[in-house]
Amino acid sequence: MYIKKIELTNFRNYNKQVIELKDNINIFYGNNAQGKTNLLEAIYLCAIGKSYRTSKDKELINKEEEYSKVQIEFAKKDREGKIAVNLSKNKVISLNDIKLKKMSEVLGNINIVLFSPEEIDIFKGGPDRRRKLLDIMISQLRPNYIYCLNMYFKVLEQRNNYLKQIKYDNKSQEMLEIWELKLSEYAENIYLYRKEFVKKIQDKIEDIHMKITQNKEKIEIKYVSNFETKENFLKKIRQNRKIDIIKGFTTIRNT
Repeated sequence: MYIKKIELTNFRNYNKQVIELKDNINIFYGNNAQGKTNLLEAIYLCAIGKSYRTSKDKELINKEEEYSKVQIEFAKKDREGKIAVNLSKNKVISLNDIKLKKMSEVLGNINIVLFSPEEIDIFKGGPDRRRKLLDIMISQLRPNYIYCLNMYFKVLEQRNNYLKQIKYDNKSQEMLEIWELKLSEYAENIYLYRKEFVKKIQDKIEDIHMKITQNKEKIEIKYVSNFETKENFLKKIRQNRKIDIIKGFTTIRNT
């Protein structure tokens, strides 16, 4: 896969810019504050559906304008495509001129890996950053993964809300069984997707690292999770019901 063309309209410091790329290595270079990072951000926006630098879409729009548009044409072995992101009061993403109903539908069309100086926190920081990186990378390869992840958090929120109703309104605890079963199912799917992905990375990086170090060093990557089996996860949640009711939220988590 490679990106053929980038078109920017009122995006960051660009008013109107069209960049055509080669199907090999492309290098952006220039003085500071000329917009090199903005180009990478535009690519990321079309691949993931959001910026990696800000959570506010309005910051992507040129300060002197009211709307912005990023459009990228890409080519794969079996097809070509076009993704456009229009930003104004709302964000509209389209694939081949067809408006997408959900932002997650954009994932997997343009596969990217971003590495910036800030990414060193992936190794130095807490597990949240590493999980976020896994989620982004797996979602591009396995579209169903983002569905499982979203459903997991949706069911988790529903269970947490019901725990509060039990605590304050004396609701029946029997209803918890529904959300607990669903939580265990989605937790298992997430675990298996992550485990499979980390295994693939390990297989590839081990060979590369051995060549770089001339077989003198070995590198190992592990996915450590408190999830063991769906049955075990479900058992732990049930055992923690009383504690969860007192606290008003689910204390056993998979992510």
